[in-house]
Amino acid sequence: MTADSSWPLQQAIDTALRADATLIALLADGADGIYDGAPQDSAFPYVVIGEDTVKPNDTKTEDGAEVMITIDTWDSPDDPAAAIGFSLTKRIMRAIKDVLDKASLSVTGHTLILLRHDFQTTLRDPDGLTVHGVQRFRALTQAA
Repeated sequence: MTADSSWPLQQAIDTALRADATLIALLADGADGIYDGAPQDSAFPYVVIGEDTVKPNDTKTEDGAEVMITIDTWDSPDDPAAAIGFSLTKRIMRAIKDVLDKASLSVTGHTLILLRHDFQTTLRDPDGLTVHGVQRFRALTQAA
């Protein structure tokens, strides 16, 4: 039976990101700019942790899971007439990667075997203003 580590993993990621001064300095609301689900009036830029896919990764003796977790970065200008580039979004994404790639996190009820940066992309939303960065991380866990 697969041990679902997605929520404890998300909590561990949240804790690690909030502890990183480089990342916090880049977000409009500091550590309060990291969300599970961002309110509509969130100040840009901010980060959302959450969407994930969990697949069984059991062995004969261990219950395990492979978790693909997505982290979204959002930025938009305060002035709708102003242009916004990708620079800040990419710096935020770099800070996230620096914190999480190959990190050893404490995941409640589970052992984190590995955490790796899988991919990232940046794009402009259809409104023509908002910049969206998407990162995915791959984690392997075992039930403790």
